[in-house]
Amino acid sequence: MRQRLINKTAQPQETLTAGRMAARSAVVTEAVSLPSLLFDSTLSREDWIEGLKHHSKTLTNLLLTDQIKEFNAYLESQFGSEISELKKGLTEIDYKPILQDLLQTAILIEHSTIPPYLTALYSIKDGTNALASQIIRSVAVEEMLHLIMVCNVLNAIDIQPSVNKQENYPTYPMKLPMNVDFYIGLETFSSNSIATFIAIESPTKPLVKAPKYDHEIDTSALYSQRAAVQENNFWTLENMKGFIMENVHTIGEYYDVLFFYIVIFQIIAYYKEHGTLPKSFEELNTGGIFTGKPSKQIRPEQYYGSGGKLHFVEALDGVIAVFQEIKGQGEGADDSIFDVDPSQFEEGMELAHYFRFKEVFHEHFYLGGNYEPFMDENGMMPVTTPPTGKDLPVEWDEAYPMKPNPKVEDYIKNKELHAQGVEFNKTYRRLLDAIQSAVEGNQRELEKSIMYMYALKEQAVNLMKQPLDSQNNAGPTFQYTEL
Repeated sequence: MRQRLINKTAQPQETLTAGRMAARSAVVTEAVSLPSLLFDSTLSREDWIEGLKHHSKTLTNLLLTDQIKEFNAYLESQFGSEISELKKGLTEIDYKPILQDLLQTAILIEHSTIPPYLTALYSIKDGTNALASQIIRSVAVEEMLHLIMVCNVLNAIDIQPSVNKQENYPTYPMKLPMNVDFYIGLETFSSNSIATFIAIESPTKPLVKAPKYDHEIDTSALYSQRAAVQENNFWTLENMKGFIMENVHTIGEYYDVLFFYIVIFQIIAYYKEHGTLPKSFEELNTGGIFTGKPSKQIRPEQYYGSGGKLHFVEALDGVIAVFQEIKGQGEGADDSIFDVDPSQFEEGMELAHYFRFKEVFHEHFYLGGNYEPFMDENGMMPVTTPPTGKDLPVEWDEAYPMKPNPKVEDYIKNKELHAQGVEFNKTYRRLLDAIQSAVEGNQRELEKSIMYMYALKEQAVNLMKQPLDSQNNAGPTFQYTEL
């Protein structure tokens, strides 16, 4: 598995006072066991929600930080004594439509970030902002990696992923399908667009280790590299998505709750097969919901993107590796600003997406900075701490003045420009078609994606060079189109 990820889930805002909320949490933790959360048809909605908060945090923290021994102890404490009368409700739910919806939403989240990142990247004029371009490109490539790995999870559960249909396309400007209060869109490279990217990649945890480095590690290499079944059965798709909308505020939190749901359905599958509840990770790892064909998995040797590590999925440990990779690259690993533990420098030490974008925004690297003024007694600092290291020069004016969130319909009066906009969208459609074919089992189709990515940049830049009105140029629209 990948590095450990420490997740301190932020508490949602509630109308209860802090004292009452803490007291209630303590009572619920004792009263609502995991079996009760899953099977007790008399449980109130309030207790179900509080129990879900507690057990999702506990289970996720243990498995996504590789604490298998502790996880086994947790299972033993919850399932140690057999339950005399289990209710049928949850065992009768068809998990596939639920996980298909939730995992397809994860694909939409990853997909939604790619066009904004590529738009900002393509808008930077050639020969300028080399370091900023490298940072944005590296993140965009890793988001594509995340999308493909979520497809691997779907295939492992024997659910066909979908990435190229019209309903899979983001429509800009848009909010991410979570409880967030900002919009993302297609904008030129600017401090405003980078600030939006920082918000997209915001970590779940409020504190991070202040950067410290082993003097034996040559960090100059990093510089050069980066320059309902029952009336009160709450386990329905509507209620599960409702919990996400009310309590999930970051991409990392979404993956935490999604991972918990996957484990829950694996527990139920184990019970249906064996008549008992699992007592260890070894019992829970294989079989169950993982009935997909291994031949449909995209494997590392078949992926042609750079940055990050692609994981195939054939059991629960594969899901863990995928979610660790996605969360680590997005918000940092092991309470650090890096996407891998710095001790694993041979894997390629790199900052998580959130901190990479902060470097561009503040025009400084994290490496070599002094963070003592921000540190507490444990060497932790707020994730909002700005980088104070080596200068990262940014020329904000060296970007094409693209109209925000353009539509191909905006070009209808200019036949040549309209044709170019349509052709860009066809190239993007072909890129998604290649990915779709690959996740359906034709992995060699991924080879075409490199060709399409080069074509996308050329076509996008050609659009951005052309004035649309007195203030704005044209730009790529990333809209669905028929071929």
